[in-house]
Amino acid sequence: MKKNYFLLLIVCAFGLNAQTTVNYLQKKANYTIVSDGADMFDDGTENIGMWANNNNKQVVAFRNFTETGLPGGIPSTMAIGDSFTIKLNATRAYGQIGIALLSSPTSTATWADRHNNYAVQVNMNGNGGTYPPIEVVSNGGAIDATSINGSTTYTDFNFKFTLLSSTTMQVSLNDGVETYSIQLNNQNITGYSIYLADDWNGTTNSNIYWKPTTAYVYSQTLGIKTNDLIKGLEISPNPVQTTFSVNKDVSKLSIYDVSGKLIKSFIGDYNKGKAFNIDNISKGLYLVQIENKLGATWTTKLIKL
Repeated sequence: MKKNYFLLLIVCAFGLNAQTTVNYLQKKANYTIVSDGADMFDDGTENIGMWANNNNKQVVAFRNFTETGLPGGIPSTMAIGDSFTIKLNATRAYGQIGIALLSSPTSTATWADRHNNYAVQVNMNGNGGTYPPIEVVSNGGAIDATSINGSTTYTDFNFKFTLLSSTTMQVSLNDGVETYSIQLNNQNITGYSIYLADDWNGTTNSNIYWKPTTAYVYSQTLGIKTNDLIKGLEISPNPVQTTFSVNKDVSKLSIYDVSGKLIKSFIGDYNKGKAFNIDNISKGLYLVQIENKLGATWTTKLIKL
C-alpha cells in the first residue's frame, strides 16, 4: 500500500461551524478529458499535471461537483455560501492556463467547451508572448485584470470562489491578496473545467500542476443537516482487515474506490455496532458514505489492509 494513502483525508466535517468540507482528489480518472495534441497525467503524488508543449496543442478536463468529490457521487449544485478552492502550480503559458466554473454545460467534447455555460473564468493568458496579468472573466465577458502575473519560475496560485448570492460570486486570489465581487454569467453552478494551451513560458515548455488543497465547502444550511449525523460518529477499526462497525444507526452504507466506482453497499435498518464485512474487497483506500433514516449523509475514508 502506498504511504500517501495515509495522508489523504478525503472528507472532513467541521462540527463547530456546521460546515462540511469535501476534498477533491486530483487524479486523471476523476476527470472527463479532451486532448487536442496535449494531455493530462498523474504525477505519482497528490498532484495532477497537464502538458501542451507546442503550438496548437491544448487540453481541457471537466469535473462535476458531487457530495463525495468523486465521479458517481450525488451531484451538487453550488448554493449561496458554498465555496470552492483550487491550487495551481505553474510558470506561465504562451497560450492559456485557466479554470472556469460551469453551469450544466450542454457539451464537454471540445476545447471550446471549456467555457460552455460558464459562470466565471480565471485565466492566465499568454497573448502571443506578452504574458499579461491574470484575468477574471464574468457576466457577458466582462474582465477584471488583476496585478498577479506568472513568470518563468514555478509559483503556487490559489483560487477561491464563494457564492454570495444567486447572481454574485466572490473570487479570491492567493488567499485574499486580491478579491473581486463579480456578476455571474450563468447561475446554478454544477462543476468546473481546467485547461492549458501551448505551455511555452518564454524560456522553455513547462507542465502545470493542479494540487491539494482542492476542496468544496458546503454552507451552514447543508452542514446543519449533516452535523446531526456526524456529531460523534465513528467507524472502527480503521484501517480494517475484515469487518468494521459504526457507532450510530445506519440505513445505507456505500463503499466507493477513489475513482468513484461503487464497490459494495449495505441497505437496511442497521443498529449501531453492526459489523460490516468487507473481507472480499481488495486492499487500498476507499470512501464510505453513511446515511441515516432522515437522509443525512456523512462520508469518510476507510483503509482496507
